[in-house]
Amino acid sequence: MKNGIKIAFVYIGLIIGAGFASGREIFEYFNLHTGLNPLPIFLAAIMFGLISYIILNKSFRLGISDFGEFVGVTSGRLSPFIKAVMYMFMFCGFFVMLSASGSLFAAAFSVSRKLGTILLAFICFIVFSFDIKGIVAVNTVLVPFMICGITYLSLTSLLYGSCEASTFAVNDNMFVSAVCYVSYNTITAGAVLVPLYSILSKKSIRTGVILGTAVLGVLIFLIWGALNVFYDKIFYSDMPLFDLAALRGQIYKIIYAAVLFTSICTTAVSHGFGILSQFKFRSKKMRILASAVFCALALPFSDLNFSFLVSSLYSLFGYFGLLWLAILIIKR
Repeated sequence: MKNGIKIAFVYIGLIIGAGFASGREIFEYFNLHTGLNPLPIFLAAIMFGLISYIILNKSFRLGISDFGEFVGVTSGRLSPFIKAVMYMFMFCGFFVMLSASGSLFAAAFSVSRKLGTILLAFICFIVFSFDIKGIVAVNTVLVPFMICGITYLSLTSLLYGSCEASTFAVNDNMFVSAVCYVSYNTITAGAVLVPLYSILSKKSIRTGVILGTAVLGVLIFLIWGALNVFYDKIFYSDMPLFDLAALRGQIYKIIYAAVLFTSICTTAVSHGFGILSQFKFRSKKMRILASAVFCALALPFSDLNFSFLVSSLYSLFGYFGLLWLAILIIKR
């Protein structure tokens, strides 16, 4: 049971990044395309569970603890191409989180964007130095806080708001949008799930998948509902849920800023670890040096606009994610 909860928290921490917790991803992929139809949300939740189960079960069954080996076994001759695009996505995802941290600090505390990006880079550097143990520890502590914060804000927004302009949503390609959302979010799932091999068992896999799927599905539904309630007020917002918190008062704004920063941290460390885990470091010093270089290389890209990155860069990788989903399912 305990290991199953750890697995669920690690997976949830990967998915709940800045785009998710800010509400921007949910708005782009669901509110704009589904109107008041929740069915694509249920499809997305089921797919999250299916993909996580396939990855965990295959890793356990074949005794694979290395992500590179997992990709090689799964994709065969396509593995060099698959790996290259995945590592590119993980690096892009890492500096997107740095950008999100900068935007958050500028909006919440009226300070320089650089302060937010440098702080996150430093935190990631510390976590990377402790390998997979650092990832599990961070997610076990921070994920429950994120879940509570997102749930409370979304529920109170639903209870005390009134539906305004969600009818402007375009009800076309809503299921395609849901599939694309899952596809790019699961590109890097194996990078953090496969190294969990040491705590995998049939029971822990089942518990982790069921718990993770249920939590992600409920959170997407709550955020989608809250954004529908305040549709016209957050239409142009970079961080819709953060703006909803600001509407509730200063204390809500500060608390949700902490929730957002937490979500940014969990996804940033997942993406960074996915790349660094491919290198076989001979010593602790080499891991620390590589972690420092990796974080420093990503900093210059953090000046790019966050909402632009979510709507364009993530959509681009979403199409590649469809190929990876197809490979996983066919091989299964």
